[in-house]
Amino acid sequence: MKQAAVLGHPVGHSKSPVLHRTAYELLGAKLSYEAIDLEPVQCAEHVARLRQENWAGCSVTMPLKDAFVPLMDEVSTRVQQLGALNTIVVREDGSLFGENTDVDGLVRALADFSLTSTDQAMILGSGNTALAALRASAELGVKQVSLVVRTAQRAQRAMDLATELGLNPVLHEVSAITGDLAQQLRDQPLVFSTLPPRAGDSWVPTIGSGTGILLDVAYDPWPSQLAASWQGPVISGLHMLIHQAVEQVRLFTGDAWDEARRIDVTNAMYDSLGLVRHQ
Repeated sequence: MKQAAVLGHPVGHSKSPVLHRTAYELLGAKLSYEAIDLEPVQCAEHVARLRQENWAGCSVTMPLKDAFVPLMDEVSTRVQQLGALNTIVVREDGSLFGENTDVDGLVRALADFSLTSTDQAMILGSGNTALAALRASAELGVKQVSLVVRTAQRAQRAMDLATELGLNPVLHEVSAITGDLAQQLRDQPLVFSTLPPRAGDSWVPTIGSGTGILLDVAYDPWPSQLAASWQGPVISGLHMLIHQAVEQVRLFTGDAWDEARRIDVTNAMYDSLGLVRHQ
């Protein structure tokens, strides 16, 4: 029996154990999965455990997505670009591979809502999830992205990545958005809100009531005030969470994975959270 776990601080609220255990049971994979509360100073110690014990991999959440990157033996191109991972794969030879399946989670959640390409997108926030949203935007063919942030000085990393990805970014501080610009932004066909729970409440008068698709990565409490004010289709962060977890299951299970059963695994995960999949 190999081990897997979700790592973060705090992590007690995580839905990942329910999702992963559901998938492993369905696939008949011999994998255990738990939640481990871990702070950044403990990452090196945990990496030593991964190398010495019988591990398949780990899901990584806040605030550890940056901290593990330099401890990997190899990382994907995505992780190189984003500087953040959400998945550690322990290979058969004991080496550690870092991946970021948040991008898959975003792209596949949107596909469920029939959005597979768009020219424009708006991203609220500039943290690690915003970086994943930028990469997802590039995979969707976005040609121009609007970045809406609280403080422009803290958005340089996101702006640099957006430029590197050819997304022609335009940066807006939310406090400076008024009038015609506010209306123009509300008309964007796709909006990613990567803001933490409740952080977007004060943004509603400016950004709320949009008409495109809103993918709000927050899901507790739900709906967020932003989601409640939205006029277009709304996707909660649970949809992203499930799809990124399916990709982690693929990476952790190795030979036990059957791509033909991806739909079964995905639907079982939805059922485990009492959530209806939009297809």
